[in-house]
Amino acid sequence: MSASAGARRPTFGDVTRPMPLYLPISFLVLGLVVTAAIAILAIGARSPYTHGNLAPGYDPRYERTQQIVVGESQDFAGVSPASAEGADAIAHGEALYVSEGCATCHGLAGRGAPVGPPIAGTKLSTLAQRVREGPAGMPRFSPDALTDAQLADIEAYLQSVVIKK
Repeated sequence: MSASAGARRPTFGDVTRPMPLYLPISFLVLGLVVTAAIAILAIGARSPYTHGNLAPGYDPRYERTQQIVVGESQDFAGVSPASAEGADAIAHGEALYVSEGCATCHGLAGRGAPVGPPIAGTKLSTLAQRVREGPAGMPRFSPDALTDAQLADIEAYLQSVVIKK
């Protein structure tokens, strides 16, 4: 076969277009994402935390994880002083602590939050002084907004959440 019969040597003027690099990489990434998604779905479907162990009654055939028997559905009554009326001072104080906004700054159970310091275990005299004066950006509560009896209930709640050593 002669050189002029159809095959020729490439020259510097010849332009060949290589395959763009992003194509194989994008297929590789897509394959990895699909594989990971399938693996996560397969694991999640077999997880004991998919609520297969929650039932209205005990099922003796279910043996994968511990069963949790769920009672009848009830409407949420909320946490308000009205729902805690007639309850003991601690329950009423807890409802007031949440409904009056104390938990917003001082955290649940009065253990502190990014905005307010811990106040669990605070005595009534200190609590009353701070609530009435409103130091360091804390809102002031007049005796009409938060009575002394309500403050005493909040103090009872804050005393009850102190961790005993």
